[in-house]
This record gives sequence, C-alpha cells and structure tokens, in this order.
Amino acid sequence: MISNVPSFEEHRREKQKQADLDLMELLDAYEDWLKHNTNLREKVRAKHMFAEQAGCDVSDLEEEPWRQYFEDWFAFDYVTIIGSRLFDLFVKEKAAVLTPSQIQLSGLVLTAALEPFRVISLQSGSVTAVPLWEKEEKRLSSLHGNFPLFEKTSYILARPVYCGFENRVFSPVVPLIMPGDDAELREWKARYEKKEEENRRLRFMKDNGASWLVYADTSPL
Repeated sequence: MISNVPSFEEHRREKQKQADLDLMELLDAYEDWLKHNTNLREKVRAKHMFAEQAGCDVSDLEEEPWRQYFEDWFAFDYVTIIGSRLFDLFVKEKAAVLTPSQIQLSGLVLTAALEPFRVISLQSGSVTAVPLWEKEEKRLSSLHGNFPLFEKTSYILARPVYCGFENRVFSPVVPLIMPGDDAELREWKARYEKKEEENRRLRFMKDNGASWLVYADTSPL
C-alpha cells in the first residue's frame, strides 16, 4: 500500500531550508542596517573595549583575522553608550517588517554568545563538539558552508544559534590553543559554575565571550 503521508525527512529538510533562509535574510537585513546606523564614536569606543578584552592591540583590528573578529563582536555583543546592543536596536526598529519566524530567530540571535567548545570530530560542513566543562555533544553546522579549520584543531570559539533543527554557526569560528594547565582557566570554570547556579550563564558568556580570544590561533589556514 502506498502512503500519501509526506516523508518526515522531506518535511524536515523543507522546514530547515526555510529556517535557514529566514535567518540569512534577517542577518542580511541587519548587515545593511548596520552600514547606515554605525556611529563612529561608538565604534572607536568599541575597538578599545574589544582590544582590552581580547588581549590585542587596537591597531591589530585593521588586519585579518582580528578585523573580522571585532566586526562580529561589535555587531552582536557590544553594549552601546545608552546600554543597548545594536542588534536589539535593529529588531525594535524593524519589528513591524520582520516575519514571525524572524522575530523568533531574533530572540535567539540576541542571546547567542561566543562560547568555547572542545572538538570531537570535524566534517566538511559541521563539527561535533562539546561545550567546555559540559558533557553533552553538539553538532555545530555552518550557515554559510564549510568550517575552515585544521583537522588538528582541538578547541574552537563559536556562536551557535538553534535554527530549525540545527545548531547553526553564523559568526567566525575561531581555532583556540588552550593551555594544558592554567590558573585563568580554573578561574573561568569557577565563575562559569557560579553563574550556572544563578541562572546567569548566558549573560555571563555574552558579556565575556571575547576574552577567549586571548587563546586564538591566528596562524593562516
């Protein structure tokens, strides 16, 4: 007997395709909004804040990959002089023209943070990884194609957002070289666990994610 019930896998693929499209259109609209709403004074202030947190010089931000890392942090993590993130200002201004799906995705993007992961395995367009100090494996898949990582990469800094049925990464994926035994890592773990108990872990990572860039491997791929 031939069933007329649509294939679940086909339905899943279509839903994922639409979710990815909604997210890409949302991010494209935000990128265009940023071009017309970036305040020079804010950006100068942001560069100094980012450089201090990431452990680099402000002059480094004119060169790759630091320019790309800064632009991503500025777009999604920087808190303006008035106390708001730029993506939040964009959503409030454009809420009337965003689709319900994009409004829902906006909430996820707004809280998405740069987080360190331990790499389990690397595929062409995804990576299986575990958040540092956690046990549950996650499959992180790129919204824009392959992960440009060395096979020997053991740790990464990534900003995933749950889109459709996938944990999509839409920001630069940064290879990390982590010290084997470091007092700063032990301090990070203690602060992380304390914030977890207070249900403030995501806010903590959102505010401090760029600090992991002190371990960035900036060797060319």
